[in-house]
Order: sequence, then structure tokens, then C-alpha cells
Amino acid sequence: MSELGQVLRQAREEKGITLDDIQKATKIQKRYLEAIERGHFHVLPGHFYARAFIKSYAEVVGLDPSQILSHFQADLPVQQPQENMERLRRRRAAAARQPLQAGRWVTQTLLILFIVLVIGVIYAAVVNRNGLEMPTIPGNTGAGGEFVTTPQEDVPGVTVDPAAPDPGGNQAGSGSVAEEQPAAPSLTMEKREGVTTHYALANADRITITFKMSKGRCWLVAYDKQGGKPLEPGKTYKQGEEKTFTFANTAYVQVGHPPAVEITVNGVPVDVSQLVASPSYLSVTVKQ
Repeated sequence: MSELGQVLRQAREEKGITLDDIQKATKIQKRYLEAIERGHFHVLPGHFYARAFIKSYAEVVGLDPSQILSHFQADLPVQQPQENMERLRRRRAAAARQPLQAGRWVTQTLLILFIVLVIGVIYAAVVNRNGLEMPTIPGNTGAGGEFVTTPQEDVPGVTVDPAAPDPGGNQAGSGSVAEEQPAAPSLTMEKREGVTTHYALANADRITITFKMSKGRCWLVAYDKQGGKPLEPGKTYKQGEEKTFTFANTAYVQVGHPPAVEITVNGVPVDVSQLVASPSYLSVTVKQ
């Protein structure tokens, strides 16, 4: 067994996670996970997949993937020339398809613009053909031939109250302006990397995350950022308990069993079904 495999296996056993749990979270076949723990990297499908599998394994067991790959660089399999050639061949094939795709996009855009132009010309022609003259308001003609409108108060059935308020709700000269209300916080899921789900928080200057253990027990540990130090030691919370963490502008929390908790970020509920693994990581960043 290699030193890298020993470190990963020890972290997995300390968390009480089985290889089946990691296979479910990462979609990596169990035989590849066993090969990583034993140091049999030749069993893996290639250098690129070896690094990707080890990174996903490390994330699930709570280790920093970058530090693991950097520290155990010597244990990783050497990239083979054939693998390099295959990746280069795929890049060239993708580059060859790009001009064709760009040409199709330009053609479709020009067709849409042409259709919009034709519709605009037809609409303008119809409006000009059916244009109507401004109707003349009945009234009186003065001696000089000028048109004199009938005063409002002389029109039968119409009464004007000079003291009536403006229909718009503003009195002339009042100078009152409605105060602008601050926008409510909004939370948007940006992406998912392995077992980590990233969210962006808008209309907020700090982050407040509340966990309510409504359906069972759950283990939590919070960091000020991904790869940072814990705000406090991790702990298992019982059903019915509630825990709130406060952060500056970044937050990173490991959630041992997401289906057991209700999560809110600055009062905005989080869809825990998006946290697909046990454990999962919740990353939140304030967007200015």
C-alpha cells in the first residue's frame, strides 16, 4: 500500500465512510477506489483519470485535494506519450468543428434579423395606410375664426372640484418622494464540483447560515473559506437542535447528512436535494 493510499484510507475510516459511500458520491467504480488505496495506479484508466479520481476521493473524506496532489506528486503515475497524443487529437478535432459551429450561429442570427426587419417594414406600411386624423373637439368659433373650447364647468353632467386631490396621489408642491426599500437577499446556485455545491449571495454584506436538525442527527463543521481553518471543532447535533454560523464574505461548511437538516442562508431556504452526497460541502460567496 502506498503512503498516499494510507492517508486517504485513514481519513475515510476516521469519518466513518465506506467505499460504497464514496462510489455513490463520486460515481467512481469501487474497484478503482480500492486500487487508489492500495497504490495500484496502473489499474486506473490513465494519468488524467488518476488525478481526477484522487481529487474526488480527497474531497469526500474532507482533505484538501490541491495539497494531497502536490505532496504525493511522486506517487502519481507518469503521463504516457500515447495519452498526450490522444488528448492532443481530441483538442484538434474540437478546434476543427468550431468554425462550422460558428458559421451556423452567424447564419441563424442573420436569418432572425432579416425576419424582424421584414415584420417591421410591413407594420410601418400598415400604420401609415390606416393613419387617422386627429378628431375635432366640438366647440365655438370666435369672431376671428379662432376655435374656442367650451369651459369644463359648462359641460352637462360634469362637475369639477378644485380641491379634489390629484389622481396620482401627490398634491402639487408637496415634494414627497417614496423612500426606496433595500432589496431582499437572494441566493443562486452557481455550480457543483464533486460533492461541493457553490452558491452566490446577493444584496448582503455578510453571511448567516442556520442549520435546523429537523429529521435526524447531523455532523457539522464550518470554515471561513475552502481550505481554511475551522471556526470551531466539528460536532454532531441531535434532532431538534439548531446551529447558526456567521461569516464575513465567504463560507464553507461540511454537512454530514444533508437530508436530516433544514438550511437557510440570510433567511433564504436552501434546497437540500441539491446536496447529493453524505457528507456534502456548502460554499457561499457574497457577490457585490
